[in-house]
Amino acid sequence: MAAADSHPFEEAFDDLFRALNELPFPYCLMGALALGAWGTSRATHDLDAMIAIGHTDRPQLLQALEEYGFVEDAHWAAHNPMIRDSPVRLRRGAIPVDLMLPKDDHDRACLSRRRHYTLGNLSLWIISPEDLVIHKLKAGRAQDFIDVLSVLQRQTGSLDHAYITDWAKKLRIEAPDLGRMAVHVDPG
Repeated sequence: MAAADSHPFEEAFDDLFRALNELPFPYCLMGALALGAWGTSRATHDLDAMIAIGHTDRPQLLQALEEYGFVEDAHWAAHNPMIRDSPVRLRRGAIPVDLMLPKDDHDRACLSRRRHYTLGNLSLWIISPEDLVIHKLKAGRAQDFIDVLSVLQRQTGSLDHAYITDWAKKLRIEAPDLGRMAVHVDPG
């Protein structure tokens, strides 16, 4: 467990990824916390990761996470019956945790292209910046486009633009003019 003087969100973050590191399932950090590695950090109240598990692996995953204080969010599942098995929704106190399961070929590619990342004493797997851009474009909310711009700006010159454009075409999502967007973003 994390140090007693740390914040509950930090403790949940550390414990989630310590637990995932002990399991044989490929995973990667996603969402706003991954954005902090590749773009501009922003506040979030939840933890998001993608994990490749089979239907029969779910009990092993839940048991391992329960040992770290995470419990399945039965209230959320009861109110979301059509998608309750798609993400694995957990809670640790007031902190929601979404473990997304791969839904398409791109999601599976994310897991094969994930990057090793060290944060303090914690070692974890994180989504690549290109795949984060694609995921944000797939979601398509206003905040997601702002997040994409921050990744494009911060990762200027290091992104695989052809990879992003290729997946955008395959997924039939709008492929932005990456070079133009990165150049014209106002950092303030």
